Formats: sequence, C-alpha cells, structure tokens
Amino acid sequence: SRRAALLREAGVDGAGQALLVSLFCYANPALPALLDQWADGDDALVCLVPEGIARSELDRFTAGAVPHAGQTIVRGALTIATLPMVDQDTFDRRLWRCDLNFVRGEDSLVRAQWAGRPFVWQLYPQDEDAHLAKMDAYLTRYEAGLPEPAHAMQRAFWYGWNDGNADMVASSWPGLRQALPTLHRHGAAWAAAQAAGTDLATRLVDFCDRRD
Repeated sequence: SRRAALLREAGVDGAGQALLVSLFCYANPALPALLDQWADGDDALVCLVPEGIARSELDRFTAGAVPHAGQTIVRGALTIATLPMVDQDTFDRRLWRCDLNFVRGEDSLVRAQWAGRPFVWQLYPQDEDAHLAKMDAYLTRYEAGLPEPAHAMQRAFWYGWNDGNADMVASSWPGLRQALPTLHRHGAAWAAAQAAGTDLATRLVDFCDRRD
C-alpha cells in the first residue's frame, strides 16, 4: 500500500508490478544510455527523479520534454516520474519502497545502506580517479560474502557508472537487473549487521581508552 501511495504521488497509474528505481545522481554522461536500456527492455520500469536532478541528461533523452514535479513521460517500457525535493525522513521512506536506489555522495550512501535495498553509489569525481580507489575499498568491504555472479555484476555496473562509461553501463545493466534479488538479501543482511554493532560514540571512547 505504501508503494502504491508513492506511485500515486508520482502520478503513475497501473504500474504495481514495475521495477521501481529511485535516481539521485550527479551529472553523468552514461545516464542517457541507461535510460535507453530501460526503455528498450522487456520489463516495465518506473524511474523516480527529484526535480532538478540530471537535468541536462534528461533533457537530452526527452528531447527537451523533461516532466515537471508530479508529471511523467513514457518511452517504451520506461516511465520517468519527477518528484519534488523532500526532507530526509520522506527521502528515507522513498528509498525503503524502491527496488533499486541510485545515490550520490556520502550522506545518501548512508541512507541507502540503512534502507537495506540494492543501490548504486556515485562518488564525487576526484583528480587522478581517486574516487575510484575509494569506491573499490568500499566495495571490497561491502561485498564480503556476496556470492557470484552478483558480486561481479554489481562491481561492473558501479565501475561503469562512476567512470561515466555509457557502453559499460548499458552492457552491464542486464546482469545487475538479474542480480537484484541476491543484492536485496545481501543489503538487508548488511544493514542488520551494521545495526547490531556499537554506536560511533562508544567506538570513539574505546579507541581513546586503548591509546592510554
């Protein structure tokens, strides 16, 4: 019922079985190729985009017809729905109800992990591709225990997405789509493991105690 309410808010009707994707990203030259993949796919997909996000890429894909908040545009199997920017609590609830969440930066990465859903993290680009080294270190930790082929499929898509490589993103999307059930289970287990750990304040106290 909450998922249906989110779709109604987005102005989308009759898409109860569609793959629901939240897209919150920086500018990315690979996005139009991904949108083409979604539009040409066999499965219905609804992409929820906050107003003002990826404006230039969406403008290119829609030939200048980017929907305003509360409006949608349909191309093939893809429905793009624009939503207004929201507060943190509402954003969290949106992540909980989607099948896949694209997030950017550190803050929304934390929220995506707590949601326990499959996600794709876009890091802010840094000189000499330093952000890719950071991403690799994070994936090495996050993917511990993630079975093949989901491990390889997720990693290939993340690298293509963060490198802005349209061909790599388009070719790796089917694999990521296939891996979503496994990634969902893994994400839920990861969130539960983090919740079971001690809080940051306690860890800092322990760290200081060990230095004495």
